[in-house]
Amino acid sequence: MPGSYSARPRSRTPFLITTYVARADGELIAEMPACCPHVAAGAQCKLSVHHRRHRKTGPAHPLTVAYCAAHGAAFTLYPAGYAPYLRQPVQRLSPDGREATPELVDSEQAAQWRGTVFEAAVDAKDGRAWSRSSEDTAGAERWWGTQGRHLHRSRSLLGIAGEVADSVREAMSAVLSVGTLVLRQLSAAKGYRAIGRAVCDVLQRIRGGAQRALQLLVCGHLAGHWGMPWRWDSARQVVERSPFLSGGTSAGS
Repeated sequence: MPGSYSARPRSRTPFLITTYVARADGELIAEMPACCPHVAAGAQCKLSVHHRRHRKTGPAHPLTVAYCAAHGAAFTLYPAGYAPYLRQPVQRLSPDGREATPELVDSEQAAQWRGTVFEAAVDAKDGRAWSRSSEDTAGAERWWGTQGRHLHRSRSLLGIAGEVADSVREAMSAVLSVGTLVLRQLSAAKGYRAIGRAVCDVLQRIRGGAQRALQLLVCGHLAGHWGMPWRWDSARQVVERSPFLSGGTSAGS
């Protein structure tokens, strides 16, 4: 299987997830949380909108960049399912955090992961190898080497990459509610089709609807891909931290 993927986080700073709601003119605006990722520094946060930025990849709408005057820091507010530097979400959700696809029957489960970071695994499971030459392209980034890297990243996110430490795999098992033994057995998969089947096997076992996105993002943190995801709960007016890990707390307004 060509390609490799190493988790090299550019920052271990927590990142904030919030809902994006449509204004009367249709523009999507982020709901502002009560605190910033630097709240642990002690000073009470003072947040405002710094600017909104477009991205060439990722969400199809501008992302809000907030600024905390108390900590002198700007930070991006991510929609549900996204993390820093992700071009595709871990799960397709609407801007307000709801599932973008209805519940599917077992034979159609893989379809809901298309358009996510796990699409390469869905194709591999079905024996669809991405292009090996420029004469046979299915898309600008659908190359064989790219598929290999995406497959390895998918394995890393789910705890079934061979190099995942046992302690990390156990933590991911608890987050995903998938047995550690299952994850360990699936880590032995070899060849792109078998790896695709292993990834899809784990995805099919994860329950929780839209909550799965946060579970997967927490696993991405455990794997070293990004900081811990914090989620702004506008109904409770709290920033929820690490709800699937022991010691998780919430910061109120």
